Amino acid sequence: MKDKTTMNILFIGAHPDDFEYYCAGTFAKYAKQGHELFVAISTNGNIGSHVHETKEEISEVRFKETEKALSMINAKLIWMGFDDEYLIDSRETRDAFIDAVREARPDVIFTTRKMQDYNPDHDITGYLAFIARINATIPLIKTKHPPTEKIPVMFYCPPTGVMDFQPDNYVDISDEMDTKIAMWKCHESQQAEWCDTTFHCDVTAGLIRTCEHFAYQTGSGIKYAEGFQLCKTWPIGVAEPHKMLP
Repeated sequence: MKDKTTMNILFIGAHPDDFEYYCAGTFAKYAKQGHELFVAISTNGNIGSHVHETKEEISEVRFKETEKALSMINAKLIWMGFDDEYLIDSRETRDAFIDAVREARPDVIFTTRKMQDYNPDHDITGYLAFIARINATIPLIKTKHPPTEKIPVMFYCPPTGVMDFQPDNYVDISDEMDTKIAMWKCHESQQAEWCDTTFHCDVTAGLIRTCEHFAYQTGSGIKYAEGFQLCKTWPIGVAEPHKMLP
């Protein structure tokens, strides 16, 4: 029987390395507290390469990289498998997102902020996660897993590069930063092969600077933090949502 003091925590992201970049430190902290973790990825990352010859090959590589990373915190992978860069709002995608929420049965969801990122998959994923959060409770919507009983709290992760994102909640991940970086580096295909070549910058260094930036914003002297925005659209889910963070 599940301990009543533990929670189910779900991240819903667009690409196989999004989780590590946005909130792996927070999930590593949840893992230390004994919570059950789920990571749902909507696309298979099948165009994220300059060196692999086929979409099938890179998709398989990225699936294995994700499994390796999530094994470090014992998180369960929910792989939706839609084509990279072609995610759309459709009956098929809505049902897949709803079923992911029903499978994880989360108390808390983390996802990308809808309509605020450079990548359309990130935006659509955030929008579909927002819809699925409530629709997962509706019995007349039929998917593989049964409806959930409650609407979870939702937190938005910052868009890539942070831009004008201002967190209203922070998690000190100073003790988990090494784990976050190690998980990110499991995605070897996305290092120099893809990110450095495509974006002409050191994305790993950007990940570190982002966590330093959020830590500095707290004014508390901590070294690294991840920042989030609470989804304040009704219903929030609980009276004091910040207490759902680790």
